[in-house]
Amino acid sequence: MDKRDWKRIYRRVKSKPVFMKDGRPSSALFKDSHGVSVDKDMGRNEKDIISDEERLHRFYNQGLTEEEIRQNVEELRAIISLSDESCDLAGACVLSDPIEGENLYHALLQKSENEILLTKAQARILERAAVIVKTYSIM
Repeated sequence: MDKRDWKRIYRRVKSKPVFMKDGRPSSALFKDSHGVSVDKDMGRNEKDIISDEERLHRFYNQGLTEEEIRQNVEELRAIISLSDESCDLAGACVLSDPIEGENLYHALLQKSENEILLTKAQARILERAAVIVKTYSIM
């Protein structure tokens, strides 16, 4: 088994209503047929990670007005994290997927090395284990 270069992974939560339920991340946040986009901590402190997540949010929404971001349900609502132990408990796999020139910490959270879509059970385990590290108000 390869040595991990991360202890925690982070995910931006957009303002899509299905991603949060009663102020907590829902299992829908962990369901993506292309793999769940996350960022590995890779030794960075949480303050720097949050700043980088905010930078990435602005980068991926550049050129859009605030109204267009709101209409597209792309507002940043929260940043959550998961520990490596939580991913292990769920039996989920984190595969490095750096995006050159944009995000060297990018990874995909998926069912296994060979299967992408997390099961309902895996998504529920991750939902319960998710820690909200920062929230943002929505106008």
